[in-house]
Amino acid sequence: MLFRQRHVGEKVFKILIKTLKTGRQTTKYPEKPDIPSAGFRGKTELAAEKCTYCGKCVSACPANVIRQNEENGEKTLTVSYCGCIFCGRCEEVCPNGAIKLTQEYELASKTKEDLLAGIRRNS
Repeated sequence: MLFRQRHVGEKVFKILIKTLKTGRQTTKYPEKPDIPSAGFRGKTELAAEKCTYCGKCVSACPANVIRQNEENGEKTLTVSYCGCIFCGRCEEVCPNGAIKLTQEYELASKTKEDLLAGIRRNS
């Protein structure tokens, strides 16, 4: 038991020394926002004029956060960022390019309603 404690203590000490030598490794966010890499997938942007409400994005979403509804002659498509895993499947399967994942990553909100994006069209 004493050997294990000593071994863990030595390991922690080595990590501490390495950390002190390398210095700070974090960014200065939010004072200086990070620039996302080229392949970054952030907030979903919906283009109402391109959407045909085919439902392919709804079927492709593994997190099941895209909802399609038709009520009283009005079609709606809604994306909830609460459970979105930003995988990009919706963007890949959309035949008309109505869904794009942007570079936007600041999605903090006080209410769940603020984390919904949607489009609607009268039939």
